[in-house]
Amino acid sequence: MPRFPSTLQERLEVAEGTVAFAFERPSGFDFVAGQYAHLVLPNPPHTDAGGNRRTFSMASAPQEADRIRFVTRLTGSAMKRSLMEVPLGSPVEILGPAGAFALHDDPAVPAVFVAGGIGITPFRSMVQDAVRRGLPHRMALVYSNRNAEGAAFHDEFVRLSEVHAGFTYLPTMTQAAASRTPWPGERRYVDAAFLRDRIGNVATPIFYLAGPPGLVAAVSKALVEAGADPARIRAEEFMGY
Repeated sequence: MPRFPSTLQERLEVAEGTVAFAFERPSGFDFVAGQYAHLVLPNPPHTDAGGNRRTFSMASAPQEADRIRFVTRLTGSAMKRSLMEVPLGSPVEILGPAGAFALHDDPAVPAVFVAGGIGITPFRSMVQDAVRRGLPHRMALVYSNRNAEGAAFHDEFVRLSEVHAGFTYLPTMTQAAASRTPWPGERRYVDAAFLRDRIGNVATPIFYLAGPPGLVAAVSKALVEAGADPARIRAEEFMGY
């Protein structure tokens, strides 16, 4: 796997307890929206059994020439604490890209993305890439969070849905009653009834699922119950969140 030197350029909180780390994009680092890479932090100030290497999906679109952005929940792991503490400009290595979790080619087939929590990262890249390239695919994004405070890129997706007719944004906040932010929208879990109500015909789209293993398993089951073809379900689990 190719190795590229880079440096940490920016830290930005994009939701409560969720930070986007931006790194200088190395020359020759080309990737497809939805792919991931491995990040190596030399001589981190904190260590644990996981070592100094972690895997992250790119949250940035391939068209962003100067930065690569990885987004993660701050779970307290040694790697994440180290990334929060090292000075901007600190050297890192990026290995990759890798993975085949990417938007299908046929624009006649709709795409439905279902994200839970930090599983939003590959879909942010895929949606931004499709919009910037002017792809004719019809896309819907179902984004499940406990509350609005934890929904990374929520405002960005709202804006995109308002200006791009082919993109529909369907957020749901399952514990909105306990949120500090008023939430007038959907509060249901993503089950078969939700999918029938909000997606409609589930036999036609290709579904892309990303998030914790429990969410991926539950939504996969719900899709089949709602009438989706299992062969049209593609999933990527995000461990450790």
